[in-house]
Amino acid sequence: MFWINFLLFFFFFLHPAFSENLIEKIKITYKKANYYYQRGEYQKAEKEYLETLRLIDEYKINLKDKNQASSKKEKTTLYTIGEGDILYISVWQNEDLNQEIIVRPDGYASFPLIGDLKISGLTIPQLDKLLTEKLKEYIRRPEVSITLRKIGGSRVVLLGEVTWPGVYHVDGTKTVLELIGMAGDFTLDAVKSSVILIRGGFLNPEVRRLNIANVLKGDLTDNVVLQSEDIVFVPKTFISNLNYVINQILEPLSGGSMVYSKWHSFDRLPREKKP
Repeated sequence: MFWINFLLFFFFFLHPAFSENLIEKIKITYKKANYYYQRGEYQKAEKEYLETLRLIDEYKINLKDKNQASSKKEKTTLYTIGEGDILYISVWQNEDLNQEIIVRPDGYASFPLIGDLKISGLTIPQLDKLLTEKLKEYIRRPEVSITLRKIGGSRVVLLGEVTWPGVYHVDGTKTVLELIGMAGDFTLDAVKSSVILIRGGFLNPEVRRLNIANVLKGDLTDNVVLQSEDIVFVPKTFISNLNYVINQILEPLSGGSMVYSKWHSFDRLPREKKP
């Protein structure tokens, strides 16, 4: 099992298209795997090897999405940390620094050794770099890992085939159809009969298929009222395996990857026309 993982890792790792940030993440997980393997902790080693392969698969998926976005002259960006977000910070071989943090209303969060830092408005890679630089004063070659565990505030995520995908504030009672309307409507490629709703956040996600095509015809059954942390995905093909969609959306998002990420408000949206 380990030798298979080893060969697969180097086959993809040496691929010239990998970005430097992803290479660093893969290096870290692969280094952990070797560390545990040499210590004879084979279950932990296997877990890290599998995580390395997961990162490789994630990259291939993200690369495909980026290529498709580029062909449409659309932009791929990263999730932006906001007030109320809950993040898990871990530092390799420094377990006393591992902790869950919450972004306060002033945009600051407190970290061991470092103290308060303003992190609202940063992407997760930017925060990773900031913490790494700060920790170098106390730790030799710190290796920081950050995971988004909860989206704070009254916000939902809208992804896929709409004009303005992104993170939206949903104060009050707003429905899925209202969200899509305020995001500039569906694109021509949208499959309206297979809109995916993920509810429950990262810890207890539940998935449901919404037939918005029927909603547009007058059947309002699937025009559900949105809740904080809902994720709505509008696909360009019919989705049959709903659990697969959960993994493909939540895992990259927990690491800070998000396609066409912009912060919007239902009251303050961009006014440009659809291309």
